[in-house]
Amino acid sequence: MKLYLRKDIEGMEFFLQFDISFFSVLMLVVFFITIKARKESKGTSINLFFRLLWVTVYLLLLEVLSWAFDRVEGYYYLNYFFNMMFAWSTSLITCIWASYIDYQIFGSYERLKRRWLYAHTFIITGALLLINIFKPFIFTVSPVNVYSREAGMIVLPILNILVFVYIAYIAFKKRRSIQKEVVLVILMYIIIPAIAAFLQVLLFGVFILWPTMAVTVVLTYIFLETVSTSKDYLTGLLSRHRFDSYLEYMLTHNKEFILLMLDLNDFKKINDTYGHLSGDLALKVFSETLTKKFSESRIICRYAGDEFMIILDKYNEEEMIIELENITNSMKAIYDNNELPYMVTYSYGYQVVTKDDQYIYNTLVHEVDEKMYIHKSMK
Repeated sequence: MKLYLRKDIEGMEFFLQFDISFFSVLMLVVFFITIKARKESKGTSINLFFRLLWVTVYLLLLEVLSWAFDRVEGYYYLNYFFNMMFAWSTSLITCIWASYIDYQIFGSYERLKRRWLYAHTFIITGALLLINIFKPFIFTVSPVNVYSREAGMIVLPILNILVFVYIAYIAFKKRRSIQKEVVLVILMYIIIPAIAAFLQVLLFGVFILWPTMAVTVVLTYIFLETVSTSKDYLTGLLSRHRFDSYLEYMLTHNKEFILLMLDLNDFKKINDTYGHLSGDLALKVFSETLTKKFSESRIICRYAGDEFMIILDKYNEEEMIIELENITNSMKAIYDNNELPYMVTYSYGYQVVTKDDQYIYNTLVHEVDEKMYIHKSMK
C-alpha cells in the first residue's frame, strides 16, 4: 500500500513539475480549433502558421518525455530516443518559423520551395545527432540511465541562431516594404525565448521555455493573422494580403475553383457627383450584397479601389452566373427603394481553373483582369 502511495505521490510531483506544459498544449489545441472554425482559415500563410503551432505542441510534449524516463531504471533506450528527438526537433521549429516569416516578407511559396523551406538546419542537426550515436559529443546517456550534455551541444543553438540572424538581415533589407508587425514578431522570437531560457537556468527545475514559446505562437497569430491584416477596413471583406495568400495556396495545391473579378462602373463619376462618402457607401452596399449572394464562398476580397476578387470553390459556372444576375437585381432594388441615389452597376471577368491547369498567380490574375475589361468595354 505504501509503495503504491509513493508512486502516486511521485507521479503527482512529476505532473506538477510540467503542469504549465500540459496547460500550454491544451491552450494551443483549443486555439487551433477556434481558428479552424473561421471560414477564411486557409491559405499559405495560415497553413505555415498551423505547422508552427503543431510543432510547438510536439516540442512541449517531447520536453516532458525527454525528462520522464531520465534516471528511471530499465528505460535507457526510451530516454536516449526522446532526448535525441527533442534535440533534433528544436531545429524543426526554427525552419518552420523562418519559412513563415519569409512568406510574410516576400509572399512567395515558390521562393520557399527553392530554399527547401529553410530545412538546412534540420538536416544538419539530424546528421550531427546520427554521428552522436557512434561518437558522443552532443549528449550522452550513462549506463545507469542519466542524461548529460556534452561540449558539442553548443553547436545546435548556434545553427538555430544563424537562421534567426539571416531572417533578421532580410527583414532589415526589406524594412521599408514589410509590415511593422513582421519586425515585432521577429523581435518576439528572439527576445522572449532568450528571457525564458535565462529564467529556466536561474530557477532550476522550472520549465518555462516551451510554454513561453506557446504564448509567443498565440501572439504571432494576433499580430500577423488577425483582423488588422486580414480584413479591409472599409468594407469588412478580406484584404488583398489574405486573398494573395489563399489564391497562391489554391494554385500550389492544384485545387479546382473559379476566380471572379468585379469592377464597379463609373465609380469615379459617383465620387465626383455625390462625394467620397457616398462612394464609400456604394462600396459597402455592394460588398454586403456580394457576401449575401456568395455566402458559401470563403474568399471575397476588396482587391483594390472599386475592384473585388472572389474565389469560388463551391460554385459551378452556371451557379455563378445566376448569382451575378441576383446581384444585379439586388442593386437595382436598392436604387428603386431610394436607398442609394444612383444605380450601382459592375463589369466582371472570370476563369475556371481545373487541376490540369498550370497557372501561376500573375498569369491567372492578368487573364481575369483582361476578361473583365472586355466585358466593361462591351457595356
